[in-house]
This record gives sequence, C-alpha cells and structure tokens, in this order.
Amino acid sequence: MKILNFKLPAILLISIVIIASCKKDEAEVSSFVGNYVITEATVALSFNVPITGLGDVPVPLGTPITEAIQTALLGAVSCASADKTYVELREDFSLYMSCEGANPLNAGTWSQESATVLLLNLNSAAVPSAPTGIALTVSDVVKSNGILTGKTTVPLPKEMIAAMMTAINPSLTLDPSAPAIFPITFSLKFTQK
Repeated sequence: MKILNFKLPAILLISIVIIASCKKDEAEVSSFVGNYVITEATVALSFNVPITGLGDVPVPLGTPITEAIQTALLGAVSCASADKTYVELREDFSLYMSCEGANPLNAGTWSQESATVLLLNLNSAAVPSAPTGIALTVSDVVKSNGILTGKTTVPLPKEMIAAMMTAINPSLTLDPSAPAIFPITFSLKFTQK
C-alpha cells in the first residue's frame, strides 16, 4: 500500500509539470495579425521639392499622398484597385500581399518590436525597385476597431514624387536637378478586412 501511495503523488506532480510546460509553449498571437488595406497616407513631416521655375516648393504636413504610397508599396500586386490589395500580416510573421487574398505574393517578414512599433521587411519581390528590399519601421502604431495607424519613412524615387506633384497641381514639373530618392515621412492608416 505504501508503494501505491508514493506513486500516486509522483504521477500527479509529473502530470502537472507536463501540463504547465505545454501551456508555456503556446505563443500568444499578436493583435496585429490580419489582412489590411492601405486606406490613407498623409505627409507627417514637411519636405521640399525642387520645381522648375519655382525653386523649392514645400509639401506641407497633412498633404494627402495615399495614391503615391499605394503605388510605392503595393505596385508588385496586380489588382483592379488599391482598395482590394491586401497586406497580410500572418501568425508566423511572414508578410504577404495579394488581390483580395488570391495568389498571395511572399513579400517578406514582419515583427512586433514593441506594443507600438512594427518592423516590415519587404523583399525585392514586393519592391522590385529595391534589389535588396527595404525595411520599414512603423512607429506610434495603434489598432482600434479594425483600424491600424502609424508613421513611417519610405524612400520614394523622383518619378513617384513627380507624379505626386502633378496630381497636386498639373502645372508643377519636377526640376531635373531633383535628387533620385526622397525619404518621405508619412502617417498611414490601414483598414482590416
């Protein structure tokens, strides 16, 4: 009887340890996992653009640049419109882009650096103009009611800046002396699908 009494507590203790260690292995899923559409982008830090005949023209804080950012970040996905192009943040920290979930393109990886900072590592398949890809740090991240907002800086080629300036005012022409790349800091709004 003493042997049975000794084995029962030992078996219970081992069972508790196994169950507790299994619970520790279960990783908590990030609240940022999901499919998102870029619905708004605005200039978060004013910058100057050299315009032929006018010199440096400031692009003020709050200027809408949604189309330029959608083109820069989602151009590798063929879709009828940008509001159907998903940025997929997956549980395994892979990052995909797709047209409404169809034919997803492996676009790189992502990580949650803190409660308010995401790191998006976009590969060259996602950003063909960058042979080694680009890493975007999105700061001041807030998620509320399916809306994800944050701020980042993206290097945009002068061709995109020229198109953006033409969209703002068709009479504005980028000066040939313009730098090849403009680092643009902007606020970004994603809507979860």
